[in-house]
Amino acid sequence: MIAVDFHVHSIFSLCGLHTVLELLEHGRTIGMRGFAVTDHGPALGGRLNTVFFERFVSPDPHFGILKGIECNLLDREGAIDLPGEYLRFLDILLCGFHHNFPKGLGRQAYTGIMLAALRRNPMVDIVTHPNDAAYPVDYGALAEAAAAAGAAIELNNSKLRYPRSTPAEAVALLVACKEMRCRVAVCSDTHAIHELGDDAAVAPLLRQVDFPQELIVNRTAAAAFDFVEQRRALKR
Repeated sequence: MIAVDFHVHSIFSLCGLHTVLELLEHGRTIGMRGFAVTDHGPALGGRLNTVFFERFVSPDPHFGILKGIECNLLDREGAIDLPGEYLRFLDILLCGFHHNFPKGLGRQAYTGIMLAALRRNPMVDIVTHPNDAAYPVDYGALAEAAAAAGAAIELNNSKLRYPRSTPAEAVALLVACKEMRCRVAVCSDTHAIHELGDDAAVAPLLRQVDFPQELIVNRTAAAAFDFVEQRRALKR
């Protein structure tokens, strides 16, 4: 189980099924220490809520609820759909390719676009699901760029659980991150409540490649919250 899950969607994403408080109650029940609410940016219909970002405080002082957004790539220059007025409230910022972006451009093009996004948006903390078969990228080049930027690459449990990628692709991604000393974030990509904190599909792959624990930013709750604090200055 993931102690602090950095990729969770609520009803404020069109694809999310549950409220933040429902997710909190389930997270406490299964023994988690926190999660980030990372609803989609407006390009995917995310209904980002000013009240949540400006006013919400976790009702449980022992359970951290982080405020985030999963942004979408918008163009070949690496623009993302981050509403600037929310930046100062964010604890964590995710970014990845989604179905708003054209398919069929090829590995070289998608790699260049993601590298441009990291250069253009240094506040991005985690690159989400780069092993999505619809948007192939060069894992080595991405891991090198993310490591240089201090960002992490996501190991997405849902991509394998359903499946929308393969274990072989996830292993290739992990090997590239290991070689480049790039940090990874193990995330559930929760849309339905039973997915929260789930790492069952990816945990065996981490063991298979003997992935260094120190490179997993949310290996423990303390490490997860430390990663958030390390990156916070980039959003202010």
